[in-house]
Order: sequence, then structure tokens, then C-alpha cells
Amino acid sequence: MRWSSKLRLQAQPRPDRWHTSATPNTGGVGIVLASALCFLAFAEAESTRLAICAAWIALVGFVDDRLELPPLAKLIGQALPAIYLVTSGLMFSVSPWPVVNAGLSVAWLIGVTNAFNLIDNMDGLCGGVATIAAIAGIVLTLLKGDGERAILLAVVAGACAGFLFFNHKPARIFLGDCGSLFLGFTLAALAIDPVSTSTRWIEGASALMAFLYPLFDSVLVSLLRKRAGRPISVGGRDHSSHRLVAAGMTERNAVWSLWAVAAGCATFGPLTYMHPRWFLPALAGFVALFAVFGSYLARLPVSMPGATIARSRRKFHVALAGQREAAAVQTAQKDPQVRALS
Repeated sequence: MRWSSKLRLQAQPRPDRWHTSATPNTGGVGIVLASALCFLAFAEAESTRLAICAAWIALVGFVDDRLELPPLAKLIGQALPAIYLVTSGLMFSVSPWPVVNAGLSVAWLIGVTNAFNLIDNMDGLCGGVATIAAIAGIVLTLLKGDGERAILLAVVAGACAGFLFFNHKPARIFLGDCGSLFLGFTLAALAIDPVSTSTRWIEGASALMAFLYPLFDSVLVSLLRKRAGRPISVGGRDHSSHRLVAAGMTERNAVWSLWAVAAGCATFGPLTYMHPRWFLPALAGFVALFAVFGSYLARLPVSMPGATIARSRRKFHVALAGQREAAAVQTAQKDPQVRALS
């Protein structure tokens, strides 16, 4: 945080962003370095491809934090490591057709990467959701007897938990795209279970439950921006967290509530692995709940940061007082008795 302030590696306040003061946005650098050191100390050589691809994604995010890459360049930067991992053998095996499996796997990696990037919009939200997803993944991989992936997920969970001490409201440092893209890509890759076949796809899909909230927010924002005629790639204060604040919640309570939503979804990952017949009913239930929740949020106005809300309220009350005074003067001028007294 000290060096970021000195080197001006900061996120400046903007109309489409939530924060109201310049804040270091290099938290992702700390998470990547912590993860890299733990990877070198504990991980096995088989995970080297994933580590290299995750480092590439972090580099793309760091460059984007500094230069604001065009959406197409950012997408290409995400697609290259995703395609490399999939062609190296890390892909879902949910169908008998390799092309379909490869396409679904690439779409999953890119989609989840961007979903975590999108929920990085309020203090502590993305880091907390990533921690929850990583912890749920640890439990699930231990149930499957996959100790290697459990170690990698523990590395991510520990790095995120340490970061949250500095990122929870009031945040002293942000993830930046370097951190959110790294977390999204790494967690998405570690959720892919290539062992699960087309006859056991429900067991493999149990890891997807931890990602329902980030995917929900991405779908909600994309649909609402498309309906409003706005580009999906252009940021704004129209996410689920912002709309909860517009509904009257404090920022901290909104983040805690969404952590609870993410934790509720993630809990069903290990449960549906142990009881596969629960997966489809649980998924259908969450989809229905998110549909109702999304329709409620869609009717709420796009909210503003706390300081902006306070300023707007002061302006409103000043304007209202002025209108009342003008109305009183106008009434007095129309009243003959008042004119006579004056």
C-alpha cells in the first residue's frame, strides 16, 4: 500500500466507480506473490501449467489496471491461457464429443474469470466470495481424495483471507483487475474435474455451486445493460451490491448479505457431491430464487456511494427549502391582506 501510493498505482474516483478517493489497486499483486511463494513451497510439478496461465492472467489484469485495455484485447488475453489449458488436457468430460467438452471448458474459464472481475465493485465483496469458493473447493476436493487441488485451493483461500484484512470496508487497497482476474481464472480452473465422465457429470458439476452468485450478478448486469442500450463491457454502479445499497442497506451489510448468499450456494457443492440426486433440485431451486431476487433488484434504482448520497440528500433538502420559501413568497404576494400589512 505504501509503495503503491508513492508510485501512484492507484484507482482514481470516477463517475462509474463506487469509491470516492484515490486508493491503491495493487492488492492482486500481493495475492499473486503470496500464492506464487506457497506454490513453490508446497505444490507439485503437475500444476506448473496452471500456475503459468494464472500468472499470465494476472499480468493481463495488471496491464489493464494501468492502461485500460480495450475489451477485445482483454478478452484475447484471457482466451489464450484458457485455450492452452484446455488443449493440455484440463477440460470437462461431460459429453462423448471432445470438441463440445473443449468449448464448454474454454467458455467456463473465460466466463468465471469475468464474473469475478465484475463483482469486484465494493469493499471486500470479490475477495470474500473468492475465499468462500476456495474453502468450499477444499472440502469438495478432500471428499474426492484430490490432495493436490486441495493444496492449491488452500493457497488461494489463505491469500484472499489475508487480503481481506486490508480490503474490508473501509478498504485501504483494492484487488484491481490483476487480482480479480487471477482469482476468477484460478478458481475456475481448479473447479474443472476432468475425471468425471458423461455418466458422472453431476458429481463433477457439484463444484459449480460455489460460482452461482458471481454468475448471477454477471447475467443480471448484462441483461439490464443490454435492455438500457448500454455496452456490457462498460462499467457502472448497477450491480447487485449497489442495488442493495439503493434499497437501504449499508455497504457493509450489503457485502455481508452477498457473502451469505455465496456461502449458501457453496455449501451445496459438497452436499450434492455426497448426494448426487440432490444436484438438479438444488440447482433448480437456486435458479428460481435468483430469478425472483434479480427481478426485485432490477426494479431498484442504480445507487450511488455513501458520500455521493449524502451530498445528494443535502442538495435535495436545500432545493426543497428553496421551493417552500418561493411558494410562501408567491402566496404572500397573492394575498391582499398580506400585501396591505407589508
